Amino acid sequence: MQKALNLLLQNMSEKNATLLTHSLNVAKLCTIIAKNLGMDEEFYYTAGLLHDVGKLLVPNALWDKSIAISREELEIFKNHSKWGAELLKMLGLNEFSVIALLHHQDTSDLPLPVQIVAAADKYEAMTSLWRQYKKPVSHKEAIDELWNMGIFQPTVIEALAIAQMELITKKEN
Repeated sequence: MQKALNLLLQNMSEKNATLLTHSLNVAKLCTIIAKNLGMDEEFYYTAGLLHDVGKLLVPNALWDKSIAISREELEIFKNHSKWGAELLKMLGLNEFSVIALLHHQDTSDLPLPVQIVAAADKYEAMTSLWRQYKKPVSHKEAIDELWNMGIFQPTVIEALAIAQMELITKKEN
């Protein structure tokens, strides 16, 4: 597994530095959420790293957009979840394929592992500077938005809020 993971991370880095940075940030959040929920931290770190692996198959031309993308381009981007799940299955990383496939589904019946990664992914995207087409929001605004979505278990959002505070504390020290 480690060899496949290293290869994917190298490809992410070469494809787009933002993709790798986002995935690393999601992985860190997932790890702390898992720790706060008493779950397998290593599994969730890896799940966070791999959740967007399908973006490796998104054409390079779509990565350099500084304006809103078209509907057709959005549809291509949306396919990254399906492509990522298929890629992970081909590499024998089946335990992460469901997370890659479902992490953008906005329904309340998502399995807990998907909810953890999806919440971390949405939070990281909302609060980060890398989204050229949208301004970042504050920690509180992002947490409030996750609550308002009504799709995440309260324990997941609470653990995410604690995770972010832990990361802020680590940066300050």
